[in-house]
Amino acid sequence: MKKAFGKDGPMKLVLCGCGKLHLTCGAVTLHLTRDEFLVFAESVQRLAVIVARPSTEQSLGIAEQNPSMVCH
Repeated sequence: MKKAFGKDGPMKLVLCGCGKLHLTCGAVTLHLTRDEFLVFAESVQRLAVIVARPSTEQSLGIAEQNPSMVCH
């Protein structure tokens, strides 16, 4: 495997010889195709925009929009 990005910290992104991207965070590793990774990255980007502008009203609105989301 060729290390593409990251440090020896808790999160790593590796480009595997099989062509998939391996995103590791702690004990969890996601094996993603290029397209799957792009969808994942876009989702994280949308969440980052929300987190960058925190407000109580905004947080409540997100939970109300998607009642299937459950926070532990």
